[in-house]
Amino acid sequence: MQHCTFCAFIALWGIAALTSCARSADWRPPKLKDCVLHPQIESRIHKDVSFWGEPGISEDVALSVCAFCDVSQPDLKENCNKPQRVLIQNGTVYLNNLVASQYLGPFEHIGFLVELYEASQVYQLPDVEFVYWFGDNAPSYTMIKEESGDTAWPWQPPASGSSSSSSSSSSSSGKRQAVPAVMAWSKWDANSALVVPYSGAFRCSPDSWDSIEAQLEALASVNWTERIEVAFGRWNGFCTHYIPWMKTADGEVMKCPRTHLNSISQAHPDLIDAYDLSKGKPVPLAHQHKYKYIVSTDGWSISSKFDKYLLLGSAVLKAASTRYGFYYDALQPWTHFLPFMVNSSADIVDVVRWAKANDAAARAVAEAGRRFALRHLARPARLCYLHRLITQLATKMRYVPSCSRRQLCVPLVQELQFLAGYERTQKSCRYNEVLLRYGQDDPAAALPLSQFGAGAGAGAAAAGEAGQGGVYVTPPQRLEEIRRLHEGGNAWPRDDKAAEQPQAVGRRRRRRALQGQTRRGQTQQSLRGEEG
Repeated sequence: MQHCTFCAFIALWGIAALTSCARSADWRPPKLKDCVLHPQIESRIHKDVSFWGEPGISEDVALSVCAFCDVSQPDLKENCNKPQRVLIQNGTVYLNNLVASQYLGPFEHIGFLVELYEASQVYQLPDVEFVYWFGDNAPSYTMIKEESGDTAWPWQPPASGSSSSSSSSSSSSGKRQAVPAVMAWSKWDANSALVVPYSGAFRCSPDSWDSIEAQLEALASVNWTERIEVAFGRWNGFCTHYIPWMKTADGEVMKCPRTHLNSISQAHPDLIDAYDLSKGKPVPLAHQHKYKYIVSTDGWSISSKFDKYLLLGSAVLKAASTRYGFYYDALQPWTHFLPFMVNSSADIVDVVRWAKANDAAARAVAEAGRRFALRHLARPARLCYLHRLITQLATKMRYVPSCSRRQLCVPLVQELQFLAGYERTQKSCRYNEVLLRYGQDDPAAALPLSQFGAGAGAGAAAAGEAGQGGVYVTPPQRLEEIRRLHEGGNAWPRDDKAAEQPQAVGRRRRRRALQGQTRRGQTQQSLRGEEG
């Protein structure tokens, strides 16, 4: 009898242990609530977000971006493929429009979505709404006019308009704040855009920053003393539009770096080997670390290779520019990189001569640049940056973003699942790095594509019960629906008009109520007059 009791005890203990192990197998750490950035990078976030001041961003201002595109007008339909509207609710990221399929593929767009999804799984993100702009430059529409400080945003919401949400304030007062939050990976001072990492170049391309970082042991194996004392550079030969607006310290208009360096290299072959690809033989980026000095210039905007050059262990020579990325404020010239095209368009010759004459100092610059990159540009730092930016932006929201007030709310995890299987996009990024780690137990994988008109509390909690092993599965028909929306090219809901309708109804009701009160008051006055 005692033996049987002991056996029963062992059996119960085994079941409990197996249950505990099963739970442990599905355990994932709680989302982080905060992190710390380099002080200058944190300051960039606060400076950018402070643009909206105390009035903040009201719902009608946020939705004014809807007027940027009109799928019914061919001349405006093209605009629908530049901005990506994003809404975050209860920690889940949603997309409020879908880019037409013929524009899918480039990692400029997809890389940001992948990195944003990972940030939402690592950090608890607040409720917020913004637009991601996947062009080379921040849009001219978000420029700040020098004279007045107003923005160039042409789609101003009605002055008397306000969100019908009880948590919303009236429209942002003044033109300065009446522009939605737009994120871009390159900007200049006279622009209200919020600068974010160029995530596609950091994680998606074959020679991405993350891929170069994985080769760090091989890169570091080439000693400084073994490297060639020449400033090396290779690129496509073109000139971006803002170069003619720049001047060097000698008062001259700055020459186009990518073409001007051809002639300088020909004149000083012992110092510089920096050519566009029509004149110089291509060299893979991962092989350029054999040179002591690497030359970096802007492309159409900031260079997507500059971040990677910092990893190579070479001293990076960077051409002057008015454009900057999310971390540039933390970089110090002559500490993390060697600046050129500052005094004149030919001063790179003097910079290389200085580096050769001051070898120890040039090596210190190379090592400081690499150290900076490893500490502040690695993926954990980029995810932290997105969390801090979104957290600060949320303080400017004067309404509560909700999918119940948006006609389309595609959970980002479902969009990534679609992109990972779609033939035009399946090789655009390494989706499984995040989908296998987070996507299979994300409740948002089972959400519908629209919660329009649902309760304000709608969100990932409404996804229902998880499947076997805590797995949430996106139905195949849901992915097919996402495909149809992309290929249809019309997934740009005019939520601004949808929001205006209840406002108009409310105004009519208030007007009728006021008229009724006036009539009743007149009747009462008349009766009092008769009694008198």
